[in-house]
Amino acid sequence: MESNPRVNKPRLPKVYTDEQLVFLRSHISGFESRTRGHVRGDAKRFALERANEFLTRFGLPEDLQGVEDAEPRFREQIYNWYKNTVGRARRKLEGRTRPKKSAVSATPSSGNENNITWGPAVATPSVPYETSQNASSPAQIPPAQAAGQLQFSFQSNVSVPSSSSMALNVTPAALRDAFLTHGIDGATLSSLVQSYVLSHSSPTPLNTVITSLFEAVTSLISAPSSSRTVSYTDVISNLLRRFVDACSYFPSTLVHADISGPLAGPRALQMAIRKASVWSPLSGASAHTSMADEMERISADRQRRKDHIQWAQIHATALELGMLNVRPNTPEMGYVVPSQTFSEMMARDAVWESDEVEWVAGITVLRALIRTGSADRKPEYEQWLDMYERRWKEIKDEARQALVTEVLVGARDDLARLDDGHVS
Repeated sequence: MESNPRVNKPRLPKVYTDEQLVFLRSHISGFESRTRGHVRGDAKRFALERANEFLTRFGLPEDLQGVEDAEPRFREQIYNWYKNTVGRARRKLEGRTRPKKSAVSATPSSGNENNITWGPAVATPSVPYETSQNASSPAQIPPAQAAGQLQFSFQSNVSVPSSSSMALNVTPAALRDAFLTHGIDGATLSSLVQSYVLSHSSPTPLNTVITSLFEAVTSLISAPSSSRTVSYTDVISNLLRRFVDACSYFPSTLVHADISGPLAGPRALQMAIRKASVWSPLSGASAHTSMADEMERISADRQRRKDHIQWAQIHATALELGMLNVRPNTPEMGYVVPSQTFSEMMARDAVWESDEVEWVAGITVLRALIRTGSADRKPEYEQWLDMYERRWKEIKDEARQALVTEVLVGARDDLARLDDGHVS
C-alpha cells in the first residue's frame, strides 16, 4: 500500500474556513446540471474553473505549497470530488449499486467491507472536507466529507445523504454571508438558497432566507457611517437586486406559499413585509420587575423599533424596484389586490397611530409611493405629506426626527418633479 502513488499524493488541508466551505459546496448543483448536458467535457471544465476561482480567492492550500505540479493536482482533486459526490448521490437516488471490487476488498486493512472505518490503516481520498472528529461510522461524517470518501466504498448499503443534504450544510448565517459576498454571483447564491430549501421542507421554506437577507441589511446599515460609501437606500437596493437575481434561477419545483419558480422569492418578501408592517408595542414594566429585567426590556424595545423602521425601508425599496408588482395568476388565493394597495393603506393609516416609530415607517413608504406614483395623485400625496409634517413636530427621539426630516425633504422634492413623470 505504501507504494501506491494515489495514496502518497499530497492531500488537501483538513481545515477550511466557513467561506471556503460555502464556496466549494455552492457549486455542486452547477456541476451536476452540466453532467446531464450535451457538451462533452463541460462538467470537467466547470470543476476546473471552480478550482481556479478557489486558487484566485484563497490561494494554494499550505499542504500543497512547494510540491511539484501542485496546482494541476489540486484542480484534478477538486474535479474528482465533484464527480464522485454527484455520481454517488445519483446512484443512490436511482437505487443502483456500485460493483464490489473483490480484489481490493480482500486486503487485510479493509476489515468488514460493509462497515467502513477511517482509521490510520485506511487511506482517505484527496478531497476537501471539514476537520474529522474521530469518525468511526458514516453517520458521523459531515456530508461533504462522506460524499468524497465514498468513492472508496465497496458496498452501496452505506448510508449516503441525498444530493440536497450532501450539497450543502447551508446555514442561515452562511446565507447571510453569501448575500454580503460580492464574489458570489446570482447563480451560486440561488444554488445555496435552493440547497437550504431542499433540506428544510416547509410550505413557506423561504422564510429563513428572507430573515438572512434582513440580517445582511442590518449588518451593513449598522456599520459606522464613516465606513460606508453608499446610503442606506443604496445598500438595501443592492441586496434586494442580488436577491431578485438569485430568484431568477429558481426552478418550478421550489414553492413558497403555493407560488413556484422565480416568483416564489418576491412572494416570500411580500409576506414578510406585510407581517413586519404591523407594530405591536411591548407591555409596560411591572411593579415587581427587577432593574436588570427592565433594562433588558428597554434594550429589546429599542431594537424592535430599529427593526420596524428597517423593514419599512426594505418595503419602500422593494416598491421602487417593482418587486411588489408581481401578481400570480391564481385569483382563488385572494392575492389579486393591486400591488400598491397594501403600501398605500399602510402609509395612510400609520400617520394616525400613536407611536412615533409608525410615523417614521409610514413616511418612508409614502416617499416610495410618490416616487412610483402618477401626477394625478399629486394632490392626495400633498395632503398626506402635510399630515406627516405635523407629526414630525411631535417626534421626541432626535435620531428618528432627523431621519424623518431627510425623508420629508426628499419627498417634497420628488413631489415637485412628479409633473414630469415618474421620479428618477
